[in-house]
Amino acid sequence: MKNRQLFRVLLFMLMIITTIEMRSQDNLKTIRERLHAIPEYSHKEEKTAEVVLEYLTKTEPDRLFRNIGGYGIIAEYKGNRPGPSKMFRCELDAINTDDGCKHLCGHDGHMAILIGLAGKLHENRDFAGSVYLLFQPAEEIGEGAALMVKDMKDLNLKFDYLFALHNNPNYELNQVVIHRGTYAAASVGMELSFTGEASHAAYPEQAKSPTDAIIDLIQEIKKLNNAVNMFDGFVLSTIVNVEIGEANYGVTPGNGVLRLTLRGFKDAGLEKLCSTVEGLAAGFAKRDKLDLKIRYHDRFPATVNTDMANNMVVKAAESTGHKVVYVDEPGRGSDDFCHFTTGAQASYFDIGNGIGTPDIHRPEYHFSDEILVPSLEILNYLVFRM
Repeated sequence: MKNRQLFRVLLFMLMIITTIEMRSQDNLKTIRERLHAIPEYSHKEEKTAEVVLEYLTKTEPDRLFRNIGGYGIIAEYKGNRPGPSKMFRCELDAINTDDGCKHLCGHDGHMAILIGLAGKLHENRDFAGSVYLLFQPAEEIGEGAALMVKDMKDLNLKFDYLFALHNNPNYELNQVVIHRGTYAAASVGMELSFTGEASHAAYPEQAKSPTDAIIDLIQEIKKLNNAVNMFDGFVLSTIVNVEIGEANYGVTPGNGVLRLTLRGFKDAGLEKLCSTVEGLAAGFAKRDKLDLKIRYHDRFPATVNTDMANNMVVKAAESTGHKVVYVDEPGRGSDDFCHFTTGAQASYFDIGNGIGTPDIHRPEYHFSDEILVPSLEILNYLVFRM
């Protein structure tokens, strides 16, 4: 009899917990769908920021910073006990496509998760230190974080621990994916401009053409991708654009531009790759009597996790019943979260969006709402239990 009563009590409690979780997911899903309906491109996230501020204002943060690095937002919540500061970051912007601006990366879901965490902080201040929720603009073009950091220096905002998550369609639903060390590669765009002298196409010997220099340089750059023992860790050079002369059949070209993206899993490896390509380009320019100008664009340091912050995420994930997997190597792409992490304990981790779901930035991509509550549980544990 007692066992039967105990079973009924446990069943009733399970029903209550399930109902609460369903309501929580429905609430977060509603927020995500509202944000999903108003996608805005980088540096144009005005309406998105207004909606986020609407939700955050209701949670009564101790301080609310607006227009940080553009339309960026930072909400501060102070716990009732002394302790470290923890920052949680998400992104405001959507991506630009041929069919218009769309949320094809899951930023709408990431925002909904942090808004859900804001609600938890409103309900309970029994945690140590301060929590900062950061909503970053212009992540897709890699500009927003650096702009926010510049404004944050003026506000004297610093964080001891930093966390960010991203959905990942390449992993099982709600798997927590941990990167030891580097999460995302360092990268930079390099533009090499060669200037010589044009001539009539009938007399190419009178020209100082950049054609041979650019062709030879491309071949040498390809060799660098296989020079595994030359650099500190993985490096990669990708030719993205070549321009030589103009569409004029009567002219031997006198100028040309080679554009490439260089990347490496370590900052030191990338720096050596850059200097190596510079040296090769200078040698070919001197050989062919060309002027050379080198410009750099879109520089990203490597996004590097620390063991301490990673271990906190692992404990939070396992304690809330989520499987943890470790990746074999960093992602080759870059992320401007790196600009926040200087001098702090940081962990950028992924959560599985479901194997078989379309990859991010694909037209068929969709954010799996089933990861909303589990993600919130992990972040909630990081705030209240660690």
